Amino acid sequence: MDEINEIKYNISRHDREKQKMMRKELQKKLYLGEIIELEKPIFESNNMILSPVGSGKSYLIEEMLIPKNFKNKVIYLTSNTALKDSLAPNDNDVRNLLSKKGKSKGFYTSANENCFGDVHYKVHVMTYSEFGEKMLSTPHTLLKDVELVFCDEIHSLPIYFSYDNNYKLAVALFWLLNKQSGIQIFYFTATQESISVLENKDPGRLNCVKIFNYLNHPKIRKYVAKATHYVSHIEQTRSYLSARKEAFDYYGYKALAFTRLITEQEKIKEIAEEEGFMPLVLWSINNTEKKLNKEQLKSREILLRTGLIPEPYNMLIINGSMQEGWNLFDDAVTLAILDTVDITEQIQALGRIRKDIDLVIKKTKNEELLGKSLNIPNEYLEIPLISADKERLCNYLNLINSRGEIKKWRSIKKIIEKMGYIIVDKTLVINDKRTRVSIIQPPKSMFLD
Repeated sequence: MDEINEIKYNISRHDREKQKMMRKELQKKLYLGEIIELEKPIFESNNMILSPVGSGKSYLIEEMLIPKNFKNKVIYLTSNTALKDSLAPNDNDVRNLLSKKGKSKGFYTSANENCFGDVHYKVHVMTYSEFGEKMLSTPHTLLKDVELVFCDEIHSLPIYFSYDNNYKLAVALFWLLNKQSGIQIFYFTATQESISVLENKDPGRLNCVKIFNYLNHPKIRKYVAKATHYVSHIEQTRSYLSARKEAFDYYGYKALAFTRLITEQEKIKEIAEEEGFMPLVLWSINNTEKKLNKEQLKSREILLRTGLIPEPYNMLIINGSMQEGWNLFDDAVTLAILDTVDITEQIQALGRIRKDIDLVIKKTKNEELLGKSLNIPNEYLEIPLISADKERLCNYLNLINSRGEIKKWRSIKKIIEKMGYIIVDKTLVINDKRTRVSIIQPPKSMFLD
């Protein structure tokens, strides 16, 4: 009998391991380069590649799109100086170290033309603004021997141009989005929204561009949040911070927050400090009206050099000046707060975190999404709610309207009903007075196993 039981156990163990292997294979994700190698897309003169953050774009560029034994020149365009400096640091020792690790081989800038790495080609790294300026002044010198152009974070080019119609960016935009004899152009972005806006504003502008969209490819590797909650106003993040304070202190967790304006950064800082957090607020180093102080500058240098939020801070609050061009490699980061409804800003800011995180809190105007993040306490369910009860529920839910005020019951009622709750309004006699009440009945799905 023991022998039979042992045989059964071994069979069960074998089947269990087989099932685990099958599950692992089904969940296996591929880098962008692996997918392209398998699917073998046909690239043409102008190619836009949409892929999620964390899919391996850098490897694709350096190891696959630059041909073996390539001997000519490449132009690599970036959205800002920070990204340019991360690809081709001005420090030759750092640049040489990167090349020994197989990164930024042959990369150089206009200010420092030293190249490192065992390659026969050169990669001129510059911002879109610098590219437009050189196209106006010395185009023949700039484009001599160029056969490849890589446009990183291409979504930012039309965005920056829309701010002030900068003539240098206009030149860059026009040249890059047209066919150029003998030059193959690749554009990269993790977001499609600003590109769609450009196409809507200027129909036909992308006629020369062939688009390869891997954003929702079922097999592609990317960074994801394990949970996403939605808020309509930054004040609503207070309850999330309060609920996580003990875990942050015990485990040493950290958070990243993004918003557009410095005034909003300071509001998030105020909320964080009131909930017991230690926030670090950083904005543009070039801001002359509100300069970073010595502590901020020191912390910024540590952040950009190491990719870690420096101690003793456990929350980093950034704005648009830092949504691109650097990476946050801090394993302690488990929470992200995105105080913007702009999808491009959400994707780019969240993309600074080079790992999966536990929770991301996003701002939205979509009441259906807001409803999904709501939780109606049991004490308000299936009992008659008078006006004072409904007001207390509104205050508890803390949904904020466009004026910064807590939404009233009429608005809250619509949101709750969209979540599947049934609200019955009736008149009851309470303390000898006819009183209008509302009874909230939970969705049937709450009772399903």
